[in-house]
Amino acid sequence: MTREAVRAGFAEFVEDIVDTAYEEFDVVAVLRGESGASSRLVSQLLKNSRRLDRTVVRPELRDYRRRILAQFDPILDYAADPDADFADYEAQVRDTDVYLTHLRPDVRGDRRADVVRTQLDRQRRLAEAARPLVESPESEFWAAAVDALDRDRAAELVRTHFAVGAPLREFPDAFVFETEIDPGDVFGGPLVSRLPSVTVEYTDEVARVVERAERAVVESTLTELDERFAEN
Repeated sequence: MTREAVRAGFAEFVEDIVDTAYEEFDVVAVLRGESGASSRLVSQLLKNSRRLDRTVVRPELRDYRRRILAQFDPILDYAADPDADFADYEAQVRDTDVYLTHLRPDVRGDRRADVVRTQLDRQRRLAEAARPLVESPESEFWAAAVDALDRDRAAELVRTHFAVGAPLREFPDAFVFETEIDPGDVFGGPLVSRLPSVTVEYTDEVARVVERAERAVVESTLTELDERFAEN
């Protein structure tokens, strides 16, 4: 199986999570909990929540999806090279990791080193778990899973290694997701020139919706996994 086919299988899983997370994302709750914005600006944004959804929420979740998939590329490069040392890919994995690029600036010293090492180890284990799929002669994701793995190992791959929200659960205070909202991008009119841009943090909402989405998608994927293995 080619690395591209494995990536396509992973991409489908990630897209399902992001689509489900988008349906769950509560931009109103984010704004109401934002202490850094003026009440006037929050009030105006809440009145335009649909436009805010279109101009801010959707692009942010699309960017999250893009980054998750981009971080999978060096992982698959390592998986496709069984003679490689992970140290040769470590810098690429670190630089593309969506969570390590969102580490809070005040996470320093031993704490920062622990988060980085834990995440790099997580990505290395994912690569090693995906290696049998890359090496399989099958050209389709599920066919490769059935060919290269038994049911328990395939379920472990889904439960553990495709758990994209695991870092948020393990280190809930280590990451920050935020975006700058420019009122001019959300709504027009005379008020725009008087309302400043505001940086809004939505880390807690990302953690909430990704966890719920991941749980739902993992359950549906495990159901499909059982069906695929029952056919063989």
